[in-house]
Amino acid sequence: MRKQGGGFGFFVLLIVLVVVLLLATRAWKAVMPVAAQALKPGSSASVPDHGQKEAGQAIRSGNLPDLKKMGQNTDDHIKQVKDAAKGQD
Repeated sequence: MRKQGGGFGFFVLLIVLVVVLLLATRAWKAVMPVAAQALKPGSSASVPDHGQKEAGQAIRSGNLPDLKKMGQNTDDHIKQVKDAAKGQD
């Protein structure tokens, strides 16, 4: 004869589901005012300024940097970092 479960596992599953739903609604309520303000008609769809404007200005002006020059600058920087790290050993 097989022993049938008493329903304890189902009860635990329901408790876990309730806790997850409570946490989800709490997170939803925390984010909702910001989301509602962002979706309001007439609000700006731009990202707030984060202090680095050079890339956006270069893209808008069509004045993107040369990739070969960027690669050379990166190689120079890596060399400088390696030289500085040699002194620490």
